[in-house]
Amino acid sequence: MYRISLFFIIGFLLVLPIPAMAQDGSLRLVTSPLPISLVAEPGSTISTALKVKNSGTNPEQLKIDILKFNAYEDSGKPRIMDPEPSDDYIHWVQFSEPTFTLLPEEWKTITATFTLPETAAFGYYYAFVFTRVDTLEELAPQQTAVVGGAATLVLLEARVPNAKREVAVTEFSTDHQMYEFLPTTFTVALRNSGNVHVAPRGNIFISRGNDKDIALLEINSSRGNILPNSTRMFDTQWKDGFPLYEPVVKDGAVVLDETGQTVLHLKWNWQDAAKLRFGKYTAKLLLVYDDGERDVPIEGIVTFWVVPWRLIGGSLFILLFFFVGIRSTLIKLWRKFFPHPMSVA
Repeated sequence: MYRISLFFIIGFLLVLPIPAMAQDGSLRLVTSPLPISLVAEPGSTISTALKVKNSGTNPEQLKIDILKFNAYEDSGKPRIMDPEPSDDYIHWVQFSEPTFTLLPEEWKTITATFTLPETAAFGYYYAFVFTRVDTLEELAPQQTAVVGGAATLVLLEARVPNAKREVAVTEFSTDHQMYEFLPTTFTVALRNSGNVHVAPRGNIFISRGNDKDIALLEINSSRGNILPNSTRMFDTQWKDGFPLYEPVVKDGAVVLDETGQTVLHLKWNWQDAAKLRFGKYTAKLLLVYDDGERDVPIEGIVTFWVVPWRLIGGSLFILLFFFVGIRSTLIKLWRKFFPHPMSVA
């Protein structure tokens, strides 16, 4: 028996003021942040709730436009596009209220009903856009946003026997091979060569020698999807160290240098002095994804060094100074109490 799985990803809110409008007349909408998952069979009907709030100061007459999206580069951001004539799945959707009025601070729930044909298969990717009734939606540059509206993304999967879910690690790396102090930034690139979307997740386990799993980092904890035939990058940082480089923040904003790079400063939290990192570390990546029948593991490994050379150099200088001082003191004491010639190596 075939089944359809609908993953409703919300949280992609894109609201930009219309240039011709005054500031108090801009469209300000909020969509519900809760994800929804529905299961049904081909040829049946499934429904889900779309929630939207008017955060503006005036009543708004709104409509819902149906667009589509795919993956934009490897950032995980969607590329929103107009549907093509061959995209008949756009016509599978009906709304309980295609147009409606929303008062200031009012929430509205719209029911989206999907009527799936028996031939439905694999993935279908919708962008439901809430805009003013008298506004023609406009795609922003690079077609990753909708000007003057809020977009809610819907991933619809028709689960059929020949659905293919296959994910591979194409990159697992650190931003440097050697560090003086943390943080260490890990980059994971995952390639979905299947024909339906997949949401792998897992962890990075960090060890040093016999000290196993001294740190545990999550990858894709939000269960972000990778669309078919696309690559998605995930970054995470290991920041559990002493001392620690942190971004410089001024007036609530991160300070950038002339090249656009983040300006860092070294933070010395002496309560974390026991977390001084030194030596060769091994990071092991372990992710799993559902191929429709079982959880499939995917792995990777990378090594890096942490060498706090300034601390080591300073410590050696102090030890040398202490040794020279002790040696000089001992020689003076010897000459004082044993005033006979002696040979000093």
